[in-house]
Amino acid sequence: MSQISVYEGIAKGLKAFGTEVVFGLPNDELLLMHAIENQDIEFMVTKDQRNAVFMATGYALAAQKLGVCVVGKGPAVSNTITGLLEAHAQSCPLLILSSGTSTGSYGKKKAFQEADQMALVSPLVKWSHRLESKESLGWVLRKAVFLATQGTPGPVYIEIPENIGSQQLSGDFPDFSPLTISKTMPDPLSFRFACEKISHAAKPILLLGGGCKWMERRGVLEMWAEQLGALVLVTASGRGSFHEEHPLYGGLAGLYVHRRVKTLLQEADLVITLGSKLEETALFGWEEQLQTKEIIQVNINEEHFHLDYPSLCLIGDVECVVNEMLAHTKNRAPHLEWVREIEQCKQAMLLDKAESKHGESRLRVADLLKELQACLPANSIYVHENGLQDMWSYFFPYLGLAQEQNAYVPSEQTSLGFGACAAIGVAKAKPLQPVVAFVGDGAFNLFRSDLSTALAYEMPLIYVVLQNGGYGWLDFQHVNTGRKEGSRFLHPHFSCTESRHPKLTVIPLHKREECKQVIEQAWREYERKQVVVIEAMVSVDDVPEPLTKLHGDFPVKELM
Repeated sequence: MSQISVYEGIAKGLKAFGTEVVFGLPNDELLLMHAIENQDIEFMVTKDQRNAVFMATGYALAAQKLGVCVVGKGPAVSNTITGLLEAHAQSCPLLILSSGTSTGSYGKKKAFQEADQMALVSPLVKWSHRLESKESLGWVLRKAVFLATQGTPGPVYIEIPENIGSQQLSGDFPDFSPLTISKTMPDPLSFRFACEKISHAAKPILLLGGGCKWMERRGVLEMWAEQLGALVLVTASGRGSFHEEHPLYGGLAGLYVHRRVKTLLQEADLVITLGSKLEETALFGWEEQLQTKEIIQVNINEEHFHLDYPSLCLIGDVECVVNEMLAHTKNRAPHLEWVREIEQCKQAMLLDKAESKHGESRLRVADLLKELQACLPANSIYVHENGLQDMWSYFFPYLGLAQEQNAYVPSEQTSLGFGACAAIGVAKAKPLQPVVAFVGDGAFNLFRSDLSTALAYEMPLIYVVLQNGGYGWLDFQHVNTGRKEGSRFLHPHFSCTESRHPKLTVIPLHKREECKQVIEQAWREYERKQVVVIEAMVSVDDVPEPLTKLHGDFPVKELM
């Protein structure tokens, strides 16, 4: 029996667990990267470790499978921290494989690039482990993959000392047979109690979080909403879990809720939250009202329940719970008056959008969103940032997803540059669907070093870059504090990209009447397998109306 190294064993294990692509920057000796490529796994070399983690996160979320990232040691690991913070907040199944100081030198603090990498990453991962011997490889890799994907998904970290990675495995090769992932259900008594609450509710609301996006069967949430006659709202991370053209869909919750939906929130008598941590932006301006509502929270992780509100908390897999609820509440007739209110509210929202026309030639973000939806295929995927003007895309119905569409957004951490980088991972996971990244120029600037990664791997993408000169949100805050010295955060005379590459097309967009033509041109270039950057020149005062009242850390939210 021929021997293989630990690095080769890791690569074989990744292959056995279904890994098709790995993102990252390897250590200097490149042995793990070569071993991975020898298993016919694509290794996408990035320019920045943080961006690599962002890409792997985007891939994992879109593919709904484990993302894998390989980095070196010391500063290479510290560069992943922002990415790990985002992956942790996204509950994303991610495996980080790093190099580590050799066992003979570790702890002396004399080795090149030696750092306490475990201490750096441990707060942000479900499990971290430094490989202590070649014999432990089998159980370590199995446990890492199991924990990353079991229960609430999340990132895990394995550190491979450089001397162990090159050692030869002896004896039988580790068993990397497929892992069985189980799903949990709430206890029967709590489940029956929840069904009783639902049966007595006249005006229910379903609030769908990011956990709903992991449901394997599409259409179940729509079926249950129709059965309940419920208003459906989503958190930003839950977007794409529910068909937004459905008459019961009311848009995003919290910070992004439409003014017409606020009346329905006041009338509701039951709120059912599915797969959401109910973070601050999801509840923004609604906190006091929730204290008076009946609430049922469903989460697979007990740490994700928001216990500031009186709730019935069901611990279980969202899809399992919804499927059981469909069976147990099938005899419940929806209250038609409530359904009519919801449908009338949605019609009024769409009418508001149709009437919000501007006579001027200045480019508006709302007009840009309208033309994107009109000109691009109905299965396009949107990847968002969370700056000042890209938040227009969070305000339904300015952007509404068709049935075959999806969206991927930053978590409540709103890590700047995540969406621009994650778009590469999403495009890798969904090669048959166009991916459109809707980003501000501040975020795009942080991503720019890895624009070359998309070009090198010939991945067609469309970047819509909203150019207002840099950090529009900070400048907006600065102006609203009454400071007199003018702009501090905007530099309006720089281009998003000055790169020239045969696979890159940069298209300027200045006026409203140019929108349709520019987007149609972008699509033609995308079909030629180009990376397309639309440089949309927007004004910093083009802000969604609810955000004009927010300054600092949202101090006036209770008044909204």
